Amino acid sequence: MRFAVIGDIHADFTLADAMIRRHAGPVDAVFSVGDAEPNRDEAESLGVAGPAKYRKVGDFPRFAAGLQVMSAPLYFIGGNHEPWPALDEHGPGEWAPGFHFLGRSGVTEIGGLRVAFLSGIYSRHFSEPAEPPAITPERLKEYGYFTRPHVDHLLRQARGRRIDLLITHDWPVGLAYRHHGKTAVGCDRIRMLTDALNPQVHVCGHMHVPYRERIGATDVVCLSQVRHGTAPADTVAVLELGADGVLKELVPAGPASG
Repeated sequence: MRFAVIGDIHADFTLADAMIRRHAGPVDAVFSVGDAEPNRDEAESLGVAGPAKYRKVGDFPRFAAGLQVMSAPLYFIGGNHEPWPALDEHGPGEWAPGFHFLGRSGVTEIGGLRVAFLSGIYSRHFSEPAEPPAITPERLKEYGYFTRPHVDHLLRQARGRRIDLLITHDWPVGLAYRHHGKTAVGCDRIRMLTDALNPQVHVCGHMHVPYRERIGATDVVCLSQVRHGTAPADTVAVLELGADGVLKELVPAGPASG
């Protein structure tokens, strides 16, 4: 089985699919690491957190209406910039023809691939308490945080199970990548999942830069935004699940640690 993983799409689905077709070729499924912004209409785009000047409907309504199709079924988690009010109301499942929202957290199997996933980013205020504060609809950014119950749910579902692929929006902490001269990028909670689940591959986005590093037995693949990558391999990773159960990236690319 052959899969593609795409970085932050930010409502540019036509460009994202062109990059997948050019770099990955035929694949059985595509995974999105969040901040896809699959806005089916203008009303949903108004539910995306962020300054108004950055909000856009994008081209997803054409895909939702069946006027365009992706090269393969797309499975996405949520980042911090999504139409979260609509996604939460809808819940996991088919969001539009050929597009599937995995949900806030959990474990699923797709094409023989055991996939663990966690949507959102970290906030000390929302992510640490056992009972997080209620989301305030007037403050859209609050939708984009994961909570301890989301993490606990994922850990329960993953207990005793082999995890091939872990999908998160944010990076795990502890990578050697230097951002503006600092190495303190990523999230402790995400790193805990990398260590606890021991996936073969961990993919993420959010930072809009490409990076590869290995944590123990896990290949960490950080992908750029579709409009920021200087090469398709910055934004698209091609994964293959062999008959022996080994998941590997076919085209390593982007800056790597020394």
